[in-house]
Amino acid sequence: MQEKERDEMQSRSYPIQEHMRWQQIEWRIERVGHFILFAVVILGACGLFSKGVLSNGKSHSADGSLLVEYERFGRLDSDMAMAIRVRPQQAGHFSLTINGEAMDNFQIQSLQPQPQQAVSAKNSLELSWSAADYRNGATVWIGLQAQNPGRYPVTVTLDNKTSVQFTQWIYP
Repeated sequence: MQEKERDEMQSRSYPIQEHMRWQQIEWRIERVGHFILFAVVILGACGLFSKGVLSNGKSHSADGSLLVEYERFGRLDSDMAMAIRVRPQQAGHFSLTINGEAMDNFQIQSLQPQPQQAVSAKNSLELSWSAADYRNGATVWIGLQAQNPGRYPVTVTLDNKTSVQFTQWIYP
C-alpha cells in the first residue's frame, strides 16, 4: 500500500503527462483559496460589509454626556442608522452639530424627534431642541443613505462643548 501511494505522487507521462510538484502547489493554492473564501463569507455574515456585529459601533464623549451608536460599514445607496443619546441638560435647549465630509455624502432619510431649528453650512448640520421637553435625556434617531463610496470621518458635537469622533466606511 505504501508503495502504491508513493507511485501516485510520482510525475508521469502516461496516460497523460503530469508534473506532481506543480500539482501539489496547485492543491496548496486551492486550500488557501477555500480558507480565504470561507473567511470572507463568515466576516460578511458578521457585518464586515454592512449590518452586523462587526459593523455596530459606539463612541462616547469623555464626560459621558454624549453617546453615538452608528454603523461602521455601509453599502452605497443602502439605509444606515445612527442614534445619538444625550444626557439630561440643565440649559433651556441643547444642540447637536454633525460635521465632516459625511454630511456631503449622506442623504438624511429620517430624523426623530424633529428639531426646533436646523442650520446647514459647509460640511456641518446644526440641530437644536428645547431641553425642557427632554429633562430625562434625549435620543435622536437619524436614518441615512450613503451617496458615494469611501472613508468618511464624522464629528458629533453637543452644545459646542463635548464631541465624539468616528469613521464610517462605505462600500460600492
